[in-house]
Amino acid sequence: MDIRSFQKLVVETVEAPLYAYLQEEPECGFSKRDIKKCKNLMFSYLGKLKKITAVTDEKILKQVKKTVLALNKLNERTDYCLLETDEREALWEIFQNSAVACGLRDTDGDVTEEWREW
Repeated sequence: MDIRSFQKLVVETVEAPLYAYLQEEPECGFSKRDIKKCKNLMFSYLGKLKKITAVTDEKILKQVKKTVLALNKLNERTDYCLLETDEREALWEIFQNSAVACGLRDTDGDVTEEWREW
């Protein structure tokens, strides 16, 4: 799995648009710290996927679940302002594609759906 390509997607499709929106709308409900936390959660998730040995769907989904639940809490702390439609779609795509790249065998459906509140 090429972690750098997924990290680049996080920066380009999640982090950069959030910073741009924050600059346009300083009272949007989230802060630079929230954006950084979101990025760090995703980078940590990608790093943990890369370190999985003896890959199983269960190990991959454990990391998906842990990160999605953390993003739920972060989004809740921002009154659900942080993760809007564009960010939700970008994050879902990153989760889905990185899980498959790591070796997820059961690729039917949305890997985040069971836990995602955004």
